[in-house]
Amino acid sequence: MPREIESRWEDGLRSLRRDEFNSLEALVEEVFRPGLVAEYPQFYTPDNVHGMRVVVDQGKVVSHVGCLTRDVSILGCTARAACLGGVATHEAYRGKGYATSLFADTIRVCREDRVDFILVSGYRKMYHRFGCRYVGKDWNYAIKTEPAGVFGTGKIELHPARLEDLCELGKIYRYETVRWIRPLSDLEAFVKGFLLKNRVVKVHLIRGSGGIRGYVVLMEPEHQGDRIAHVLEAAGERGVLISALGKLIKEYNLKQVNIHVLGHDSQFQYLLNHHGAKRNPVNASGTVKLVNFVQFMERMRPHFVELVGENSAKGLVFQERGDKLVFSYSGDEVIAENQGEAVEIIFGTRERKEEQILARGGRAAEILREIFPIPALYYGVNYL
Repeated sequence: MPREIESRWEDGLRSLRRDEFNSLEALVEEVFRPGLVAEYPQFYTPDNVHGMRVVVDQGKVVSHVGCLTRDVSILGCTARAACLGGVATHEAYRGKGYATSLFADTIRVCREDRVDFILVSGYRKMYHRFGCRYVGKDWNYAIKTEPAGVFGTGKIELHPARLEDLCELGKIYRYETVRWIRPLSDLEAFVKGFLLKNRVVKVHLIRGSGGIRGYVVLMEPEHQGDRIAHVLEAAGERGVLISALGKLIKEYNLKQVNIHVLGHDSQFQYLLNHHGAKRNPVNASGTVKLVNFVQFMERMRPHFVELVGENSAKGLVFQERGDKLVFSYSGDEVIAENQGEAVEIIFGTRERKEEQILARGGRAAEILREIFPIPALYYGVNYL
């Protein structure tokens, strides 16, 4: 649990003020690296001060935990997620419990803002104590130079995305079954081009017969001799994306391209497997923490209806009993002892940790196996 807040800075546990933004920028770039703030324009902006929790001492921001909140669409259901990042404390102020207390305060704010879950880009013991867990059953594919020819290039052309392409980009992305619901400002930020982890990121539009058929956001190699690039995000027709990957390998003279594929995207997996791409099992983005368990389950109930029928879905009851999260059905219960166990049940784990809990849940466990795992979100260009 969070340490007791020191009385002398308790009043400073609050959201950032606009006139303190430069002080926050100085802290973040001192703790991480110069130029980092510019890499995340949708996050580090005065428009997001509500999501930035800080401790201020003598007018100076000395500790920060921030989040960016967005609606999301998961298999037709709308939920709300927050990305947490920028966890930083000035060296002279460490060991005082600032980050822990700010993390707890961020969760409180997210709960009040009706956020369902938080994505955290990393792992710390502190995150684990708050219920953050590695979840998801995704895949990382590696496409190497040698078999790239079998991917072909089809009758497509790649073009750099421009600001006038924003509406088309948004339209393509909206066809993805698991996605962020992005304002145009998010799209504008990454179309302009940006650095991420000191690497150039570019958006490539895929044009074919009938117009724009998809896009690939490519993080270029860190060093010229590296020749390994990473796809930060891709959307559109899966066959067209396959052709685009082959074309990018040739145009950039790459040795390898890596791409993260969601576990439920069976069509993309089939095509990549068919073309000889090698894959490794991976978790989804970072770690995930539940914020509003019952609310999230109610928001996903229409999806449960599609899987098990209306009567069975109506029979599902979700409750919080102290620290325990309870899934009930037909008189049986699956009880997660804490939020960490619950998030593993909902999104699933590569290690199948959830099976240890489901093994003692009777009929409730049977129906949970039918409705879970829910596909976990991948950051894409929303990475923090």
